[in-house]
Amino acid sequence: SEGESDRGTLMSNVVKMKYEEIQNDYQTYWSVVKDDASPPALIANCMRNIIEYFFNFVQKKDFNNVFQKPALSGDMYQAFSRYMNRESHSLGQNIFDIKEFDYSIFKDGLRLVFEECGYSDHYKVMIK
Repeated sequence: SEGESDRGTLMSNVVKMKYEEIQNDYQTYWSVVKDDASPPALIANCMRNIIEYFFNFVQKKDFNNVFQKPALSGDMYQAFSRYMNRESHSLGQNIFDIKEFDYSIFKDGLRLVFEECGYSDHYKVMIK
């Protein structure tokens, strides 16, 4: 019947739009990360969103085990790993300690996440 096909078209448009929105959000997160003048809490949050989007949507993997890798377990990356690895929306844990933020260490940590998982090409394209 006609109503059935209309609903099918509507559903595919909704799915398509959602995918495009995700792509746009993902691009936006990268542009914030590339701008070292962005507020530290925003940069860190965008990095976390990038990692979550990439591993959950693109790779269909949980990213938490990435932080067990030796390259990311050093003292230098403790603040980065702790921030990236916390529960997404846990109450009371979204307070960001500005003293722990070092742009170059966090950016290097983000690079390592992609390199350690075999996606350094993706990182290089997105960070340009």
